[in-house]
Amino acid sequence: MISEASLIEPTTVERPPARGGMLKKLSSLLSDAAVYGTSTLLSRVVGFLLLPVYTRFLDPADNGIMAMLMIVTMLFGPLANLGMTNAVYRRFNQAKDESGCRIVLGTGLLSVIFGSLACLGVWMIFADWIARNFVGDASTTSLVRLALLTATFNTIGQVPNVALRARRNVKTAASLNLLSVTVSILTSILFVVGFEMGVQGWLLGLLAADLVFMVAAFACTWGMFELKIDRATWKSMLSYGLPFVPHRLQAVALGEFSQYMVREMLGLDEAGIYSIAGRFALPVALAVGAVQESWIPFKFQMHAQESDARPYFRSIFTYYIAALTYLWVGVSLWSFEVVRLMTTEPFHAAAYLVPMLALLRVAQGIYFMMGTGVELSDRTGVYPLISLAGLVTVVFGAFTLVGPLGAQGAALASVLSVLVMAAIVYTFAQRRLKIPYDWPTIGCFLLLSSGCVIGGYAIQSWPLSLRLAAYLAVSLAYPLIGFLLLIRSSAERERMQILWHKFRSLRKPAGGVA
Repeated sequence: MISEASLIEPTTVERPPARGGMLKKLSSLLSDAAVYGTSTLLSRVVGFLLLPVYTRFLDPADNGIMAMLMIVTMLFGPLANLGMTNAVYRRFNQAKDESGCRIVLGTGLLSVIFGSLACLGVWMIFADWIARNFVGDASTTSLVRLALLTATFNTIGQVPNVALRARRNVKTAASLNLLSVTVSILTSILFVVGFEMGVQGWLLGLLAADLVFMVAAFACTWGMFELKIDRATWKSMLSYGLPFVPHRLQAVALGEFSQYMVREMLGLDEAGIYSIAGRFALPVALAVGAVQESWIPFKFQMHAQESDARPYFRSIFTYYIAALTYLWVGVSLWSFEVVRLMTTEPFHAAAYLVPMLALLRVAQGIYFMMGTGVELSDRTGVYPLISLAGLVTVVFGAFTLVGPLGAQGAALASVLSVLVMAAIVYTFAQRRLKIPYDWPTIGCFLLLSSGCVIGGYAIQSWPLSLRLAAYLAVSLAYPLIGFLLLIRSSAERERMQILWHKFRSLRKPAGGVA
């Protein structure tokens, strides 16, 4: 662990790491992220293209019920997990030999199994209360029970998935994820479209997918586990992971509270439209999720291997913001037309919610990266405080903004809550690992992308041909402007020169003559 004295900002922050070192690290992260992203991309694209089917067979109220049930399953996981998956990453990288790794994985697995079964039993008792007071429909008790069973399989199945990710066996983990999503899509189509089972059919599809994933994941990893609980290891893991439980619960609450408030204040129909709008933010969510999946093991490994990983973290964050803001602009602009094209008329209002919900994904990606430094230490107790601040913000924001702004106000409240969390986690992270981020460049990207998205709202009264031309012009111009912003930094200019020289060397013939 880096001492407080070593957290002084270096005076040579503009000098890049050793030639080729940054490129190698960045390439490794991008490779992992590409594998994770590609594993779900094809199946999620298929699921996205099936939206016209789901909007035909499931009305807005059905989609609202689905959104509420998803929140139930998301709240189940952290309580059953007890922060063990987070602790696995930490203790796995600290283990000195293979036996130690097996003990860590086995201890985490048995703890999650016991926790999941205990939570399932308790939550089943309150299924009727959840249906009446949370979902908002007393007739959904059986659906709540089915959702809880799905959450149990999902939570247990995450342990072997974490084992693969901790070993950076990304191809196997990605293949399992692809299998799960494929099964979910196929079975959901069968039950929802073929048997016309509505929301129950959708849940049965999820249940089948989680069960298949769990069985396949254990088949791939069973030899990695030492099936016993080592008390000393368990106490250490619990001490590290337990602070993540209220943090995760609060994170789910602040992430989904706006959805709940839409249902509570505007009804299930509006909640369904809000949920559909979130699905059109899929490209941003997919990119953020892929980087997050890769970043957790990557940053621990880099921190352990490099004498000073801060220059790497700085540059990766800058490139991440550049790519993420461009993706946000593209999704926001083109979604106005895509929503109208792919859904029936009752769902067209979702088009105006997509930019704000895509911005929420951008904010989540920023928050996740800003925490680099906190998780690298043993002091994780700050996370519940951070989540509490976000939760207070989203609750206050939702009650204040949903009335005058409707569903847009709910989405804005969520964005503000994540930004508050990002600011707080940044403060704590910088105290433990002071990373000299390139804020002028990052700020320019945020301002540029915001202007483009606001312009997209402003031109919705234009004829379709002019709107499409404007979207295309922005999509082509943004990368060029982004490049000009990046070369303002001498460090980034040198890295781009390295890339250019490597590219030119690849074009040379075998004899070395250009």
